[in-house]
Amino acid sequence: MANSIHNLLSRNLSGVYRDPQRILRDVDTLLNTSLGRNLRPKTEPLTSNDGSVTPSVLVLHGTLPMVYRNVTYNIPIDLYLPPQYPQCPPIVFVRPVSNMAIKENHRHVGRDGRVYMPYLHEWGAQTHELRELAVWMSSLFGSEPPCYAKPAGASRVTATSNVASSYGSSISQRPPAYAQVTQSIASSYNPYNAVSNSNNNGSREAEEQERRKQQQIEKEIAEANLAAQVAREESLREAKLKAEHSRLQKDHEEKLSSMRVMATSKVQYELQVVFRDAKDDLRVTLKNQKLLDYGKEEIQQLLKEGEERKKELMTLNDEMDGAVKNLEGWLEAAETQQQQEGENDDSNLSSQSSKVDQMALPVDTHSSQMLQLAAENAAIDDCFYFLDQSLTQKNIPLKVFLEEVRKLSKRQFTVKAHLIKISQAKALNPFA
Repeated sequence: MANSIHNLLSRNLSGVYRDPQRILRDVDTLLNTSLGRNLRPKTEPLTSNDGSVTPSVLVLHGTLPMVYRNVTYNIPIDLYLPPQYPQCPPIVFVRPVSNMAIKENHRHVGRDGRVYMPYLHEWGAQTHELRELAVWMSSLFGSEPPCYAKPAGASRVTATSNVASSYGSSISQRPPAYAQVTQSIASSYNPYNAVSNSNNNGSREAEEQERRKQQQIEKEIAEANLAAQVAREESLREAKLKAEHSRLQKDHEEKLSSMRVMATSKVQYELQVVFRDAKDDLRVTLKNQKLLDYGKEEIQQLLKEGEERKKELMTLNDEMDGAVKNLEGWLEAAETQQQQEGENDDSNLSSQSSKVDQMALPVDTHSSQMLQLAAENAAIDDCFYFLDQSLTQKNIPLKVFLEEVRKLSKRQFTVKAHLIKISQAKALNPFA
């Protein structure tokens, strides 16, 4: 079957469809199911409502099984695949045979035989296919059959022929739009048309009696045919009950399988929606995580710099403490030497009565510089203490704290280095 379809697509329908592989796959899948085993592919032009005719398209002609009141019936259909398929839905017609007629006011089938159903209305190229379409049609037709058997002897007048007379002979290929289905059609089927009176010269009363008699005869014939048909169907039903049991079981399983396919497609669609939402949430979460990681790295870098600066300050503080101890030792030695010289020099006796505060006054330039630098160093230590207290109490941010500590550390380093140089110069020349 796949080879015959491929030959039709490559020879007769070359260039008609944009995606021949999709058509081949969908048609082959449908024909390999129990619902499509009675369908046969052929080519036929498709006439639109405005009278334009497309090139020949692929048509699946045959019957579609349906189960009505536990009995399987075959509905004749024509399934057209337009050139825009699968972007556009298929076009399906119910083609009743000579002893059948389309049911009036059917919810899913127009008077012209065109099939209208939600599955076709919601058709999507990626979510719909011919196999599911056949399942939907079989289920809908099983709940409400689109055709009924005409009484024997009735004239073969169907809704299809009436629509064809209204829209032209080409309408059998494709019916009018859905909005036109509900429009009134000029003529409708009536199996009990009156027989024309052979005697045109008779009186009106005789014609009326003849017409009533003819109608009564036709009514009795129709009722008899209907009763006979019911009896034949009942006998056939009883004879085929055992054979149909296994077939019905198989059809039931296939219907369940088709329902599972439909449920699976819907679940897949819902999962795709959930997956898309989860993907968007994950994208936002990853973006926030990257920002947090970047901020964490920046904070760690600042903490590392703070630890390094703290170590430098501690080293400078130790060096300053050593310089202060050396300075104190030098001062003690200078005081001791000055006391010894004062005892030997009578001119210094008057200075012993000096006030204690005058002893802290610098006597030379180096001493004055060292006093100022020592005071500045102590002030910087006080600043470090209060900055640390402010940071602990969260009165200033970490960035401001580090900037101020960096500035004060540089200044303190300069002050202590200056003190060391002055003390070294005083050690080399104490009396300069």
